[in-house]
Amino acid sequence: MRKIVPDASQALPVQESIGGRIFRVKGARHGRSCGPQSGVRILVGDAVPPSEMSPLLRAIVVLLVVLLAAHAPMLLNDGLFMDDWLVLKPRPDYFIDIDFLLNGAGHPIFYSYDTFANWTGAPVVVMVSLAIAGIVFGAISLALTATRLGQLDRSEAVGLALIVWTYPGYQLWAGKANAVYVFSFGLLFTGAWLLTLAFRACGLRRVLLRLACAFVFLLGFALNSTIVLYAFVMLGLFVAIWQGGNAADGFVRRTWLASWRCALGYPELMMLPLIYWGTLNLWFKRIGVYAQHYDAHFPTLGELARGWWAFFVTGYRDVLAHAARAAITVPTLFILAAVLVGIVLLLLRSDTKPARSRPAILVPLVLAVVLFLALSSPYLIAGLRPSSTHFYESRHLLMFGVPSALVFLAFKRVAERWTGPNIAFAVVFGAGLILSIGMLWSDYVFMQARTLKQEALERNLAGRVQPAATVYALDDGFFDYPSRHVPFGLAEVTGMLRLAWGNQPFFGFALRAERPDILRRMDEARKAPGSAFHHFDPTGPQATISFQPGAGAASNQTLVRRYYACRLLARCDVAEFLAQLAQVTIKLGPIAGILPIEKDAAPSR
Repeated sequence: MRKIVPDASQALPVQESIGGRIFRVKGARHGRSCGPQSGVRILVGDAVPPSEMSPLLRAIVVLLVVLLAAHAPMLLNDGLFMDDWLVLKPRPDYFIDIDFLLNGAGHPIFYSYDTFANWTGAPVVVMVSLAIAGIVFGAISLALTATRLGQLDRSEAVGLALIVWTYPGYQLWAGKANAVYVFSFGLLFTGAWLLTLAFRACGLRRVLLRLACAFVFLLGFALNSTIVLYAFVMLGLFVAIWQGGNAADGFVRRTWLASWRCALGYPELMMLPLIYWGTLNLWFKRIGVYAQHYDAHFPTLGELARGWWAFFVTGYRDVLAHAARAAITVPTLFILAAVLVGIVLLLLRSDTKPARSRPAILVPLVLAVVLFLALSSPYLIAGLRPSSTHFYESRHLLMFGVPSALVFLAFKRVAERWTGPNIAFAVVFGAGLILSIGMLWSDYVFMQARTLKQEALERNLAGRVQPAATVYALDDGFFDYPSRHVPFGLAEVTGMLRLAWGNQPFFGFALRAERPDILRRMDEARKAPGSAFHHFDPTGPQATISFQPGAGAASNQTLVRRYYACRLLARCDVAEFLAQLAQVTIKLGPIAGILPIEKDAAPSR
């Protein structure tokens, strides 16, 4: 741990070793330290020496290149998924009503991002840019913060950041509206980096860094669950101030003084979550179905245990199982991932001696467990659970790459007891990254194939005259095709109808994905206050769309490979490729197996 200068008069440069690295640490003389914690001897590592800038810069470049390679399929996917169709406009004349984000769901920051994206006329480009920015800035900020604080060496920091930002348990990386979540997650680490810089800054620079820090954290609250990670950042701030206290004060007094100085020294950060939640509850209160969806309650111990187990199974166990099946079915993706990771291992070298102390191993492991329990708790309190069977239900897992990365770090340090740091890094982080990136690409392939099927259906519908119906059930034959497929959601089917035939009160749904009372439930939902479905009308004439695999249908991997060849290498015409993908027929008349909407009974005489 860091050495504490026992007396201000002895505030001279001190050298210490952390994990084998030598850092220069300074104490602050009383009355000369920056910020409100004047007189507190807070010790923070100096800026990176010029001699280390080149290796650090190389590590950041490696991190950046690998992240862009891992998420490159996102740049080619211009499709919308699930609720994207409710908040984004695929073309300027497409009608949406996103007021529900303000007046029902209570998401003002989310609303601001979506409004801006639609205003530009290129919402898909904006959202993809946000996601890439969140991934890049979040990963770089995480690596820089860890190395500046001296907790990780360069290779560990890069490995940790790569595991966090390629975590495949979150399958919705290509989702457009959820790009706001990815960006918010990245802003949390950016805010932590700014806080690290502000901790030692002086004068105007300190003021500007703290203002930027508070603003970045506030925007990061668009994903409400980031407040849990924010609490850990504040805990880290408290620990830093506590370590800079006077050991002669005793543990209790030292802890009390650190808490007091943390609150008085950083009031804007202490009050930020309270201000945010107060603003939501005063002016953007959740109503209707959203109030029920986020109905917070105190779960019982049994509920917590079952919920934590569900998060563990979905976030980790199922990921390993799916990765094993994917590696057997499509080994090419994992071979390419191994080549990419091999380049990383060649370019990165550990710059520390083996971390043999128990705290160096136990602290990441304990922190991983605590973070896992804490990150899942908000969802359990709201009664929400993830699922690995439907990609959209993995949206609760975005931040769960952090606990897994910490576990890899602990295992790497254990392996150093028997091997060198470089071999331990190659074995532990190398294997983890191959699994993570290979599975990530597999999910990107699935999402791209889903986009192609949607586009094939929309183009086919747009090429024919609209039948005399406004309510459509989609009989999706790809559900039986021997390749991964998830039935389209009602927002997707309705969105494709509007995109093909214009802004009419359509309502569409996948026949196998909904219960027989779907029309009745939608009629109730669209009338509810704050509903996102006011412009859906399930009461009109009905028809059934048969959407069956065509002559050009193939497995997801083959389909996406052919599409890339058409789009990037111009080996075929994309429109012709999509036309052969599916066969579409439409049958007018009542939808089989679906209950009609109940009419109001006539008044009795």
